Amino acid sequence: MSKLVLVTGGAGHIGSHIIEELIKDTDNKIISLDNYFNGSEANHFPGVDYRRGHTKNINKLIPENPDFVFHLGEYARVSPSVNEPALVYDLNVLGTFAVVEFCRQRKVKKLLYTASSTKFAIEGNGRHQTPYSFSKATNVDLINNYGRWYNLPYAICYFYNAFGPREKGTGPYSTLIARFQELYLQNKPLTITKPGTQKRNFTYVKDLAKGALLVAQKGHGDGYTLANPHNYSIIEIAQAFGGPIEYINNDPGRRESDTGPDKARQELGWNTTLDVLDYIRDFVSAHPRK
Repeated sequence: MSKLVLVTGGAGHIGSHIIEELIKDTDNKIISLDNYFNGSEANHFPGVDYRRGHTKNINKLIPENPDFVFHLGEYARVSPSVNEPALVYDLNVLGTFAVVEFCRQRKVKKLLYTASSTKFAIEGNGRHQTPYSFSKATNVDLINNYGRWYNLPYAICYFYNAFGPREKGTGPYSTLIARFQELYLQNKPLTITKPGTQKRNFTYVKDLAKGALLVAQKGHGDGYTLANPHNYSIIEIAQAFGGPIEYINNDPGRRESDTGPDKARQELGWNTTLDVLDYIRDFVSAHPRK
């Protein structure tokens, strides 16, 4: 039986990998809704119905009734959010409320929400650190309550520091591993926010995509952490590339990584397949410094 699947943010880094997994099942009909704030047409796959627009207009843009909704289409950077609270509110609060209400009204079989691991930082108080962190944690509260109030079928997973193909390496919304790759290829020093000892659970994007599908299929409720069990300091990551390092001043989004509930491994059997240090070693081996 064919399934209609909606992926918000389907042209983004992780969203495109989720679509890549979904199209392996030829019974799936897939719609992507993306505002291309951070997505790219270069991440498109044949056979997918790509629609451009804001998630707060989801009712107008998606007249169909999808069976499953993967909601990734949000503002997704920690530190820049401090300077863009209105944009975060627009994309993450207004947009996500519209998606959740859409799912209730259209009686979807399952909403999969990709939450942020930042809420687990600072001994569980990370939600108050930045506008991004607060918006994502608040959305978790909203979806949990929709489950209680309206019996909305849902599952919530938490992504940890995605790395891998289609990662953005330049611009204000670039991510660390890809940014380091760009600097490395340009023979420039790798810039690290002081002190550099802060640790992250860098997780391979294809593992995250497979985990999201597994949670959507078999998970129920909140608490599915998708994180590589090994965490590394930013200094360790930079040293793996080799070459000079420069330090820059602290920023308000700096945090120590902390993992949440391990339900994805314990209940669903999810695991990671590639460690970030192996990924970097392969990259450096393929691109030796001149």
